[in-house]
Amino acid sequence: MENLVSTILNQLAMIALEEVNLVRGVDAELEKLTDNLQAIQAVLEDAERRQVMEATVKLWVEKLKDISYDIDDVLDEWNTALLKLQNSEDVKKVCSLPTHPSGFCFCQVGLRHVIAVKIKELNARLVDIVNQKNAYNFASGTGTGRGNQETSRLLTTSIIDVPKVFGREKDTDNIRNMLLSGSSTEGATLRIISIVGMGGLGKTTLARLAFNDAGVESHFDKKIWVCVSDPFDDSRISKEILESLGTGNTDLVGMGAILEEIGKGISGKKIKILLVLDDVWTEDSTRWEPLRNSLLKIASPGSKILITTRKEKVAMVMGSRTTDMYHVGILSLEKCWDLFTHLAFSERTGEDRKKLEGLGGEIVKKCKGLPLVVKTVASLLRFKKSEQQWQNVLESELWNIEKVEEDVFPALFLSYYDLPSILKHCFSYCAIFPQDHVIKKGELIMLWMAQGFLNKTTQHNMMDVVVGSKKGKETKDMEMVGEEYFHELATRSFFQDFEKDENGEIVKCKMHDMVHSFARFLMRKECCLVKVDGLEKPWKANLPSKTIRHLALMMEAEVTFPIPRYNWEKVRSLLIQSDGSNSRRENNLLNSIDKLTCLRTLHLNLGADLQKGMLSRKIGKLIHLRYLNLSYNNVLKTLPEAICDLYNLQIFDLSGCSKLRRLPQGLGKLHNLKYLENKETGKLEFIPKGLKRLTNLRILRKLRVDTNKNSFKLGDLGNLANLQGSLMIRGLYNVKKASEAREARLSTKIGLRHLDLVFDSLNESGGENEAAVVEALQPPPSLQRLEIWYSNGPTLTPSWITYLTMVKTIVLSDCFNWKTLPPLGKLASLESLCIQNMKKVEKVGQEFLGMDTSQEEEDGATTAFPNLTKLAVDNMAVLEDWEYVNPSSKSSGTGVIIMPRLHSLTIKRCPNLKALPHHLFQHQLRELSIEGCPILSQRFEERKGVDWPYISRIPKCSIEPTPETLSLTVPSSC
Repeated sequence: MENLVSTILNQLAMIALEEVNLVRGVDAELEKLTDNLQAIQAVLEDAERRQVMEATVKLWVEKLKDISYDIDDVLDEWNTALLKLQNSEDVKKVCSLPTHPSGFCFCQVGLRHVIAVKIKELNARLVDIVNQKNAYNFASGTGTGRGNQETSRLLTTSIIDVPKVFGREKDTDNIRNMLLSGSSTEGATLRIISIVGMGGLGKTTLARLAFNDAGVESHFDKKIWVCVSDPFDDSRISKEILESLGTGNTDLVGMGAILEEIGKGISGKKIKILLVLDDVWTEDSTRWEPLRNSLLKIASPGSKILITTRKEKVAMVMGSRTTDMYHVGILSLEKCWDLFTHLAFSERTGEDRKKLEGLGGEIVKKCKGLPLVVKTVASLLRFKKSEQQWQNVLESELWNIEKVEEDVFPALFLSYYDLPSILKHCFSYCAIFPQDHVIKKGELIMLWMAQGFLNKTTQHNMMDVVVGSKKGKETKDMEMVGEEYFHELATRSFFQDFEKDENGEIVKCKMHDMVHSFARFLMRKECCLVKVDGLEKPWKANLPSKTIRHLALMMEAEVTFPIPRYNWEKVRSLLIQSDGSNSRRENNLLNSIDKLTCLRTLHLNLGADLQKGMLSRKIGKLIHLRYLNLSYNNVLKTLPEAICDLYNLQIFDLSGCSKLRRLPQGLGKLHNLKYLENKETGKLEFIPKGLKRLTNLRILRKLRVDTNKNSFKLGDLGNLANLQGSLMIRGLYNVKKASEAREARLSTKIGLRHLDLVFDSLNESGGENEAAVVEALQPPPSLQRLEIWYSNGPTLTPSWITYLTMVKTIVLSDCFNWKTLPPLGKLASLESLCIQNMKKVEKVGQEFLGMDTSQEEEDGATTAFPNLTKLAVDNMAVLEDWEYVNPSSKSSGTGVIIMPRLHSLTIKRCPNLKALPHHLFQHQLRELSIEGCPILSQRFEERKGVDWPYISRIPKCSIEPTPETLSLTVPSSC
């Protein structure tokens, strides 16, 4: 709430700096609006604290929030009108009258009058709220939101992953033994074991430990983990099981077809299965029995199903007579203390710890043996430095709150109300996801961005904006701010189950179901999550309250999509998940889309049903829209020009629209666009030239260079100085001059991490100018992944390839005229190298190492490919020799050490390759695959081949003389 009011005040400050007024007399209304909001802002901290215990205060806060949203919408409408009219193309279209220096056309008096009237009406409503404020005797605060100074300090604190389950060693052993032992029920083929206990006890963690145990791994033929959650979605669960089995068609629709496919099993054989069903709630046995019957057809004796649930009745329904229940109790005080100290004292000196241990012990007692509560409170206290701060937590009145609903505990209130205002918004917005949803960090940050949580006006106070430029002074990118906000919430244990990329960065996470329930409780009047499955009466599309701002719908095939009726008008987020098997419902929605005028976020995941006709010009009415996701709509070929009227659009996701051919001609009008996600759009050929005007663009996943005079050219990339992440450039055979490639200025785009250069032409005789073009496409030295495909140029590789000191992965494919491999040995960061389809490379030799090995260096041996761990060589038809002049001599310590860390080696379809150098088979090698290489296969034949001794100790080794069925090779990220 504090953040919302602060955002509005900053918007008002920006409007005051504009040289164009709305209409005569409105200045006084704007001043009155500002004064009223400043008076409210001064007491908001106290009001938000008191609303937990005082129902009347809570009602006042809710009224304030409702009108604040309305004010925000009106101010955004005004800013959007200015933005639209400042576009030179629109000014010409709207009128021929003179324009103000700011770009505002004086013929738009009607629009200005409408907005001015709305502001007056809102002022009248706000006055009543200000008058009510005085009756509550709120204490005045700073008005800037508690914790602003603390925010900067917390950003340096690391996320602690708890390395073990405290106090659950015996439980872990017992559950593992139950999985490995025989059935307690005679004759039971599919034994069911239930872990039962209240929320926050660590049931899922215990199940995960058992699932990943080495003994359990070897005991079962197949292990499957499915997060069930509530409601029990039998179709989704069955589909996940089918995908894990890997038996065949996973695109089936309908429970009957899916269950039948599951019943076929793997090659018609019965196997010993371990199936974990995590977080089961349903007590309806009819939802479970069809799936169990299908599993019985493929499960051999000894198969197990392990479920976690809070209800003993659920365990009985799931298994009847074949169920063994394991009850999980609370942690002992001693184990709670161990967990608490691990988190709360992780960065403290012994002296600091000694001062706080007494208070800590009293706080742990209040956690009542629940590991999640201990973890939450300890994560909070980790940031509290003084004894008084710990004392305040111990004596907080929030401990006295009785559970307002299942799983909402006082500890969660404590941690939540300690957050700065903006982080409260970021956390509570996560209520829009289903329970147990895998949250993609990048997507979450974009959703926060669309709701205005990361705007520069939310990061600075009024003075920062007033003394800055007219456009405000942005000290940090929104993306960076989003990363920091996510990090802070993670350090406070609001997120868990982190998945990381190869660089150790978090990319995915989950929320504990109790924490998710808490977010849903906080947003119960603003967020609505509905699963419409056709089993109940048709949903009437009436939202329960006009205060609903965020709506998520999960649709199934049997239902007709609702036409928006009542209480939809103020929805700001609409996220729809659909299986795409019924187009009528999408038509109903999109025909009424212009009624949802407050939308900031629109995610239409409609499978294969969204077509151009459904995206009518009405979508241009959504003037507040910041986030538009049309990903994986597989029929969509073109987009309406009306999308180019979405002047506030920041994120446009077209990923997986595999049949999309063109982007709208007017795309260049979207000056606020930052993310154009267009990966997996293999047929996208036309990108309009106007895209070069989008200087704020950060993400452009794919660009195809063509000869259309109205299309975006390679040289136009020079205007997009802020590009980052990954970029694929296709159709480079159309670039005839190196000067155009230089104009792209790739070397200056330091945010680029992955670059794919794809020439596309399969004509091996062409490419006279390609050497110069490739040389001019020099990427930035910060590049981490490089791919070059279908180059027809001469034999020389680009000189800049040896200067990519940070590159970790290189793929070189179908460079038809290259006769030698590039000198990559000096790339110290290179970890993965794939070389394939080089039709003229006859030898791998000295040049590959990139250094002179003919002379011994005085300082001893040097190292080529010092960090390479994975090497793949494929389809090198004329390759015969692989040897060097002076390999390392360990006895003398001279020469060159080659690939000392190689872990995985793959050699495929090299029929003439005579031998491999012995340095490839050092002690680090753990995986070897040789396929379609008859000469090599003979040399490595088990116990007979001349080189068998070199590979006999490799743990994972596969030697196949004939290749697998050939498949068309295409760039991995097309």
